[in-house]
Amino acid sequence: MKKINSGCLLVLSLLAIWSCKKSNNPAPPATTAKCKPLTFSSNYGGNAVSYVFTYSADGNMSGLKYYLQNALRSSELVVYNGTSTTSPATVNTGLTDSFNVYYDADIFNHLPTSARVWITLDGITQVDYKYYSYLYDSKDRLIKVKESTPHITGDAEYDLQITYNDKDNVTALNFVTTTGQAGTTTILATNYDDKPNQFAGVKNWPFMMPTDWTSSDPGPIFTALSKNNLLGYTFSAIGFTRTSVFTYNGDGFPTKIVSTNKNASGTASFEENYTYACQ
Repeated sequence: MKKINSGCLLVLSLLAIWSCKKSNNPAPPATTAKCKPLTFSSNYGGNAVSYVFTYSADGNMSGLKYYLQNALRSSELVVYNGTSTTSPATVNTGLTDSFNVYYDADIFNHLPTSARVWITLDGITQVDYKYYSYLYDSKDRLIKVKESTPHITGDAEYDLQITYNDKDNVTALNFVTTTGQAGTTTILATNYDDKPNQFAGVKNWPFMMPTDWTSSDPGPIFTALSKNNLLGYTFSAIGFTRTSVFTYNGDGFPTKIVSTNKNASGTASFEENYTYACQ
């Protein structure tokens, strides 16, 4: 998987890009959760970040305001209109950067079959920088994400293969290299609680989660695709484990998550906090 500079990573980390490979563009699962997130803050990696969620009159998410307190850019607004996500132009060392994803269907009413990613770095736009396609099972659960970068010479492309248990929680993420040297990286969930996760009230959150479909931080992928809250995972290829402890509100949604990362060099903890609008 291609590595990009830190300025690009900040833009990339705001969005997840995906599509699905299923006939007749079925509708996404209905959202019946009592609470929608309003704010989210985290000190992951020692960086203080926060998000503010906005919603349209129909209840779908329309925007995500992102604040990063110790970087060149202090805030960025990602806009969702159903058929595309747009990260408006931001300035990096005096040049314009932006990131746009185009879906082949309205993500609030259908499961798209493909997505095209355009990216502008240092004022230069790369059209169709990436393509994504997705495969679903008979329960409309995402079971494969296929990344394609045909315009990037020598880039290592991959398939993300996803497995679930009978409670609709992800049990394993398998990243299978499809170009270059063959290899598979497996990340295993340890367990889940029995309560709704923090994004259960957002329709099609996997299309909007603030991460990319890579193994660099798999936690948000587990959360976005699962029904309940992930209590931990194991990334044995790099000797890494994460465990999480949750505090809940009266409706069972997590208001505070304290996670601990452990590897050969030691342990480090970080905290996430959430507020909600509940029916």
